[in-house]
Amino acid sequence: METAVVDALLEARCQLTGIPDAEIVVVLRELAARRRVLDAALVEVAGELLRREDESPRAESVARKSGFRNLTAMLEQVLAVRPFEASTLVRVAAATRERMSITGEPIPPRYAAVSNAVGSGVMSVAQASAITKGLDHTGNRVEVDELTRAEVELVASACGLNPEDEQPAVPKVLEVQAATWVSYLDPDGDEPRADKIAEERGLWISRRSDGAVVGKFTATPEQGEQLLSVFDALLSPRRKVEFPATSECGEPLAPALGSDGFPSVADSGGSDCHGLWGGESDALSGDDSDGDGDGDDDDDDDDGLNGGEGDSDDPNGGESDDDVEVPLVDPRSIEQQRMDALTMVVRAYAESPDAPRTGGEAPTVIIVTTEAGLAGTAERPEDVPHLERTGEPIPPSVAAQMLCDSFTRVATRDANGEILDLGRKQRLFTTARRRAIAVRDRQCRAPGCSAPVRWCEVHHARQWSEGGPTDVKHGILLCSFHHHEVHRGRLVLINGSSGRWHVVPALGHHVPRRTARRRGYATSSGISSGMSSGRAARPETNRRP
Repeated sequence: METAVVDALLEARCQLTGIPDAEIVVVLRELAARRRVLDAALVEVAGELLRREDESPRAESVARKSGFRNLTAMLEQVLAVRPFEASTLVRVAAATRERMSITGEPIPPRYAAVSNAVGSGVMSVAQASAITKGLDHTGNRVEVDELTRAEVELVASACGLNPEDEQPAVPKVLEVQAATWVSYLDPDGDEPRADKIAEERGLWISRRSDGAVVGKFTATPEQGEQLLSVFDALLSPRRKVEFPATSECGEPLAPALGSDGFPSVADSGGSDCHGLWGGESDALSGDDSDGDGDGDDDDDDDDGLNGGEGDSDDPNGGESDDDVEVPLVDPRSIEQQRMDALTMVVRAYAESPDAPRTGGEAPTVIIVTTEAGLAGTAERPEDVPHLERTGEPIPPSVAAQMLCDSFTRVATRDANGEILDLGRKQRLFTTARRRAIAVRDRQCRAPGCSAPVRWCEVHHARQWSEGGPTDVKHGILLCSFHHHEVHRGRLVLINGSSGRWHVVPALGHHVPRRTARRRGYATSSGISSGMSSGRAARPETNRRP
């Protein structure tokens, strides 16, 4: 019955008005199946045209002889489709067609499983494109058997053959699944891919002749996740904006900041329970035995706020040569700086008491992974860290950076995919410690960066996962960009003679000279890298004067 309706519909002899709802859905599915068969025929024709191009000079190709620049332009015109659709058809045909070797032997398609599925009419061109384009990111760095395994799994997902599949996966879902497989199969290529995306990020702003300001932006997956988390909370019909004024002990949760982004002592009234904005307190006195103050459980009197080992008679304020900081060169374009600034503003808002709350919880970014994935030792695709909202995979270094921030939580899975834990119990700095570090550092500690406190994250100078303590001495304020650079290993932290941490390039720490005598350079033994893998820095001679 449904086939007869479809045949009549295609012949323009059928009226859909009187067809029941259930039947019209069946008609739609039948049309989709016929469209896939037609797509398979188009892919086969495009593949044949590509084969003929291989066997003749470009000037003698069918497209050129028909008056077109290339095959894509020919398909665009003949099929009356957008350039993107035409190029997709050509790309799928190239990835699924059989080729001939120089000796005349047939070479199987690069993606044989996709080729069979498309040829059988059970997979659309869009689904095939999502799989082949996604897996192409592996280049030649993955074994053929492993690539085939990923391809077969993705084809099964596209056809809805897996037991857990409620419906066949649409192209958007397949893109995310393919990206996860690529991250699993090619972990060494994960970071370069993230770098490429980061290079493309930016915020472009211009003013029209009528005075309106227009723009566009490109964000990294983790930046987009943060933006969407806040936007969704703001636009949620169930949102509830709360303004908690104090914590459980009566202290202000968010003291006002001055024009320089520094916490205003006057705003606190000098009576908070931790003594951070006025008066005496264990949080700053150095007497706390890892109670609830700054967490400094050392026996000395240095509270980690003065950056030294107590009082000093040095007229330079206790700073030795290795405490003199050289401004870092910011490699970001102005567009990239704008994008990073927008993300920092949104994140700071999400952490403020004014943030909208859906179901009583402020906007939160959740990273789903396993312990192996977080450590960068994924043993299966499910271990790869990914963003909960979009499913987009992220490198372990990006996950490590995001987890330093209270805006982000991690959902740890077991081998069966069950959530074992949501959140971190000891990883984060307490409110008191964060404020103490803010008082000490005042802004991003990367030399030359003036990002204010509210735009910064507190980084463990020594990785928490490697035994680094969560106390004031071992915390340092970094803006999102410099925090990311530390976790990637391009910047490292060194502990100066005064006890303060300094941010320096990983490829060589230049010590400014006070005399004409050339000073030594830091070695890896004096450097604490932000990389969880413990990658050693490689100091090199810095030729700058």
